[in-house]
Amino acid sequence: MKIGDYVAKITNEWQKHNRWMEFPDEKPEPLGIIISRGRMYDHWGVLKSDGEIIDISENQIEVLDEAK
Repeated sequence: MKIGDYVAKITNEWQKHNRWMEFPDEKPEPLGIIISRGRMYDHWGVLKSDGEIIDISENQIEVLDEAK
């Protein structure tokens, strides 16, 4: 993950702790774009579509579209 990536919130609790697991019928919920590092070492600042900036753990999000 890096600044500029478009990310989604992982909705399945199992997948948050086991990144290799996939649940085809439980799609991630689009969240926003990474704009900064978060307050803690494994957190990111994400700009949501409503303009809110949230600090979220790397374990709770996954990249949908990588910044080039």
